[in-house]
Amino acid sequence: MTEQAGASRPVTIDDVCARLANFRSAEAVAAQESHQARADDVYISTYSKSGTTWVQQIVHQLRSGGDTDFEEISCVVPWLESAVDIGIDPDADQPYSFRAYKCHMLYRDLPEGARYITVLRDPVSVLSSFYRFFEGWWFEPGSISIDDFAARLYIPGSASGRHWDHLIDWWGRIDSGDTLVLCYEDMVLAADKTVELVADFLQLKLSDAALATAKLHSSREFMTRHADQFDEHVLRRHRDPVWGLPAGGSSGKVLNEGAACQISEATLQALDTAWGQTVESALGFKSYQDLRSALPNLLAVDRSKS
Repeated sequence: MTEQAGASRPVTIDDVCARLANFRSAEAVAAQESHQARADDVYISTYSKSGTTWVQQIVHQLRSGGDTDFEEISCVVPWLESAVDIGIDPDADQPYSFRAYKCHMLYRDLPEGARYITVLRDPVSVLSSFYRFFEGWWFEPGSISIDDFAARLYIPGSASGRHWDHLIDWWGRIDSGDTLVLCYEDMVLAADKTVELVADFLQLKLSDAALATAKLHSSREFMTRHADQFDEHVLRRHRDPVWGLPAGGSSGKVLNEGAACQISEATLQALDTAWGQTVESALGFKSYQDLRSALPNLLAVDRSKS
């Protein structure tokens, strides 16, 4: 597609929200809603900016024996909700031993009878990462504050729903044999163990060499070096003209976390209030740290380190 005449990147949160209303086509929504699971399908369903791309790469490397011959990761592990919008039939076979999908859906909204992986992450970190992901793609750098972004888009919910609802919904799956519930902060502390844990969950019997390749190809160093395979540029190519966004926007995912965004005390309090009204009310955890402490420590990490 060619760039629309007059395409521009938003400079107000109102404009961002208005354009997001057209995030995916009616055809993509219909395909997602009619999609049926197979028993060996794998759905990697997280809230945005919670390690989704990392787990996509881990699963693909494990099932493929180390394939890196793809344009962008969502070409081989399709985003179920947006697959049709980049020319992928979500019901089609995939060229490996089982089908795998990226999603940003609640468990209760996914097709039943498959296997599921989700990742929980601290809302403050998600907000910071989400903001940086949108900046330079969905709005001009520096034009919208992280506080406005939080108030209008993150706390009330994006096209992926509300983070709080994801945490509550997926918490109910921690004891389910068909679901692997991971913690992003634990994964960072034990990246290689994470690959082994996912392989065990998928019941894959791999050689030491194949497992080592999967670990290498899903490492931050490897993914940073091949960042253009993990940056949504295929989705951008198809949908930026529809959204009225100019070509060439930045949407890198494998980022150096660096210094945290400066979030105001008012926004931090708003996050705490939203947590109390949703997660604490439903599950009883007063904070994300309390929730994480109660989550089974599948990677056997020292949680005091992060």
